Amino acid sequence: LDLVLLVDGSGSMSQSFGRHPHGFEAMMEMVRDWLTTLPLSGEKGSVGVNSAADSGKVRVGIVQFSGKNARGADPGKAEAQSAPAGVGTSGSLSGDLVELNADLDWQEDNYYGGGTMVSKGLDDVAEMFRASPNDGRQRVLIIITDGQIFDPNALSKARGELDKEKVQVFGVVVRRADAHTPIDDLAEQTLKPIVSSPHDAHFQNLMIDEVPTMVLGDICDPNGKFGSLVVGKQSGNSSSSSSSGLHKPCKQHVLT
Repeated sequence: LDLVLLVDGSGSMSQSFGRHPHGFEAMMEMVRDWLTTLPLSGEKGSVGVNSAADSGKVRVGIVQFSGKNARGADPGKAEAQSAPAGVGTSGSLSGDLVELNADLDWQEDNYYGGGTMVSKGLDDVAEMFRASPNDGRQRVLIIITDGQIFDPNALSKARGELDKEKVQVFGVVVRRADAHTPIDDLAEQTLKPIVSSPHDAHFQNLMIDEVPTMVLGDICDPNGKFGSLVVGKQSGNSSSSSSSGLHKPCKQHVLT
């Protein structure tokens, strides 16, 4: 399994989310905990992933998206970033925990704090998959945002590139409170059309503290909403077991 997280680095993600004083940093730390539960492949992205990798093990990529939202005649500009050459994974898929933790450190240190534009992020994710040997490995993208996406008209081409790479796309809106707000609804309306079909099955609108169990832990659980479409799809039977470890539910972490 090759899985990329495309995480919103817009200014609103710096606000408090429940007990978390900074939403983006909370997301990075949730991902850090989750990585320790995965059967990572051990490959170092910084030196190039191995096409002979065990397809039952996991490689992960991390990309942050943001941008300058369009205003009036200004069309805005989408931005995205992964770790640069010489840092962590060097912006590649990796199965090495040390590299991936270095990526998370770099992303926290280089938080954008701009607008919510995802087209460049989708382009970068497609390129990350394109640069990595596939050999039949399943490819998954999870987009995480807290707000309305402001470049919906620029997404068709980028989304098409992901389809060419046979990437299954999931989307998650993270909320600050239990009640849904108009901002949450706008985020859902603009994110859901980007995900794979059927859209409802590939989408969730959650409190941020639900992400570790209902998204990250769920993705390796054949009985989970997302996991049944990933792990269950690999086996052809959502209730089957596998010695690879992928078909066992991931440990579920919640930050304290």
